[in-house]
Parts: sequence; C-alpha cells; structure tokens
Amino acid sequence: MKRFIAIIAVVFGVTFMANADERPIEVQQLPKTAQVFITNNFAGVPVMYATVDRELLDTDYEVRLEDGTKIAFNGSGAWSEISNKRTGIPAKVIPAKLVDYVSKHYKDVRFLSIDKDARDYEIKLSNGIELTFTLDGRLIGFDD
Repeated sequence: MKRFIAIIAVVFGVTFMANADERPIEVQQLPKTAQVFITNNFAGVPVMYATVDRELLDTDYEVRLEDGTKIAFNGSGAWSEISNKRTGIPAKVIPAKLVDYVSKHYKDVRFLSIDKDARDYEIKLSNGIELTFTLDGRLIGFDD
C-alpha cells in the first residue's frame, strides 16, 4: 500500500511539474495592468527581462528591472510582490497608510520589499524590521 501511494505521489508530482511552463516574454505580452504599473512607477528604468509561468491553475508574471527591482504579477496583472534589496522600492508603490506608519515610527529606512496577498501586506525595511499589515493598513505583526 505504501508503495502504491508513493507511486501515485511521484506520478502526480511529475504531471504537475510538466504542466508548469516558465518562459521569457516581451514586456508587451504582459497584461495591460502590469505594463501601466511599470510605466507609472518605474519610468525610465529599463526592463532586463520578463517571464510568464503558466501552471495548471494559474498564470504568474515576473519582471526584473535594470536597477535590481523584481516585480511579480498575478494573471490579471496586479502586483503581488515588489523587491529591491540594493536601492529599495519607491514609497509611491506602497499603500499610503503603510508609508505613514513607517515614516512615523522609523527614521531613514528604505522599503526593501512588499508582498501582498488576499489577507495582508508584509513589508521588509532596510533596518531589518519586518511588518505585517491588514489590507486596510492596521499593523498586525512585527519581526526584527
């Protein structure tokens, strides 16, 4: 019985991996929402590459800019993660309530990354602090 379960798990894993299709694309092949986001928030920063990752149930996009910024987009073109560990990411891409909280409690820090999912935002700051906020901007977690 254990052998049967192991075989089924291996077959499922191989099948699932075979359905993944990550490949390079042109910026013009990104969803319009993603193209507009890049143009509005990273004007003048050239795109090094863009990829699409088509999986069984969803599609994700990743864009890498020449300044080191990495942006992940979901299938509809909404950003889900932005990071730049070298120079930080612009505050204008961070929701205003989060920027207000950080500027009030931490001086001279940069935003290194922000992750957004269906429940919350997680941000990493240049001083090593990680903060978690609800989607409406309430602080709910802190890690240093």
